[in-house]
Amino acid sequence: MRIIDPLIPTLAGEFGRSIPQIVTMVTAFSLSYALGQPFLGPLADAMGKIRTILTCLIALAALSTVAALSGSFETMTVLRAVTGIASGGIIPIAMAAIGDRAPMQERQIALGRFTVLMIIGQMSGSACSGIIATHAGWRAAFLSAAVIAVLAAVLVGVVLKPRRNVVRQKLSLAGALGNYRTVFANPRTKLLYGLVIVEGILLFGIPAYVAAILYQRSGVGPAEAGLVIAGMGFGCLLYGLFTRILVERLGPTRMTRTGGVICALGLALFAFDWPWWSAIPIFAAQGFGFFLLHGTFQAQATELAPGARGSAMALFACCFFLGQATGPLAMGFAMHLIGASAAILMFAAAIVVFGYVTPRIMPIPGSRT
Repeated sequence: MRIIDPLIPTLAGEFGRSIPQIVTMVTAFSLSYALGQPFLGPLADAMGKIRTILTCLIALAALSTVAALSGSFETMTVLRAVTGIASGGIIPIAMAAIGDRAPMQERQIALGRFTVLMIIGQMSGSACSGIIATHAGWRAAFLSAAVIAVLAAVLVGVVLKPRRNVVRQKLSLAGALGNYRTVFANPRTKLLYGLVIVEGILLFGIPAYVAAILYQRSGVGPAEAGLVIAGMGFGCLLYGLFTRILVERLGPTRMTRTGGVICALGLALFAFDWPWWSAIPIFAAQGFGFFLLHGTFQAQATELAPGARGSAMALFACCFFLGQATGPLAMGFAMHLIGASAAILMFAAAIVVFGYVTPRIMPIPGSRT
């Protein structure tokens, strides 16, 4: 998911394009990830979540291999867009599968643990992408991703089994629309989805520009940029280790507000020119704060429509990645108007406000104020 971020200056030189043009690859991936969700959710509800994940992993391996052989900017952008669709059938569907298996009182903890593993993958993808590109070229990074997708597909096929005696609807347009009507019958749905779009914009506007900013400040390459972006993963690991304690001691409301403050503080610090390595703990703080925010949203999304959980989680991911697709565009526009540092500080201030007002406009059942 984050394999491109540390490679953006490298790919700009490879294809003779500007940084904003290469950033469109990130947007293409996120936008396709989002737009594929309304189709992948009903597909998973109909054919089974484990089968859907397996199919998408095989497609992901094939597309990553083709991307490693890409010879033009246009081809690479199209491939990243199609890869976004295939990737969208893995994480959201896995979350829905956890929702099927974990009771609500344990679900946020189970999702927190799953999220740790997901972010270890993102962290490794970002860090290893930069290191591999430095020593073996950017094409080797994509070939490595293809190998990992193949291994994951083998593990899914051998270890994970579909649930027995589950009655599934046949895949049909009427059935899909019926599932979505069920999801939107919950009055909380529109508000939750709207909030997660805003979250995606505010939190994921910056990663696509990290490599370019660090290169401009310190002259560092993709390996260092990958380590910085991977710092978000270290923050997530802390969240995963203490998920149960955080949920029990803070509760969803305090988690949301605390997450907003921590995330904003990390982003605000990145607005200033420190030694490049200091950005690693800065992004770790951001990652920890982000999952304090996002973990609460995830748990709520699994309960929007228990009878159509695959569709509900697919739409949740759709909205989140619409925000991620829009974030780099919004950040780039703000940087153009007021400069990089001012734009980063503006986003940081918005995150504080977002974390504070969210529990007010969408009270969370069972939470403490």
